[in-house]
Amino acid sequence: MASCGRGYRSGLSAVKKMRVIQLEKPHPQWPEDFAKEVDVIKAIFADSLIAAYPIGSTAIRGIRAKPVIDILLEVRALNEIEKYNEALESLGYEAKGEYGIKGRRFFQKGQQKRTHHLHLFESGNPEIERHRLFVAFMNAHPDRAAEYEKLKIALANQYREAPEQYAQGKSVFIRAMDEEAVQWRNR
Repeated sequence: MASCGRGYRSGLSAVKKMRVIQLEKPHPQWPEDFAKEVDVIKAIFADSLIAAYPIGSTAIRGIRAKPVIDILLEVRALNEIEKYNEALESLGYEAKGEYGIKGRRFFQKGQQKRTHHLHLFESGNPEIERHRLFVAFMNAHPDRAAEYEKLKIALANQYREAPEQYAQGKSVFIRAMDEEAVQWRNR
């Protein structure tokens, strides 16, 4: 019997903990959580930080979201960011490099139970405007935000334990909304 116990324990240690997609109803404290984290981060970046913007689903009013605060940091020089890695690590952030978006530095906090994502872009990078415009457009168009929420719920149900597929499933909708947002801005 003891050998079964050892095998069971060693089997558990070998299993990688899976992140599960869980959407939560909007929390009124998400904007406050954003502001608090930005205050802490400002002290680290000093003169390198130009601005901080809320992005991602927790920045869209009234929709369900993974409870992860996404923060876009506009910085003066992206090539100087590595010098802040140790200070960010002391806050619980893990540096992930570009992480799929050229010209970005990405940090995540919370390992399997993520709480914050930092997206750093050098001033002038078009991704800054794209992310900000998406949030502004969704907040100005509750009908589109509701469509996005409905899609996210369906994808979360389908890909509960597959975060990559969940993200890929949203990409076509997000690109379409990016195009509509540009047209909306240019009117």
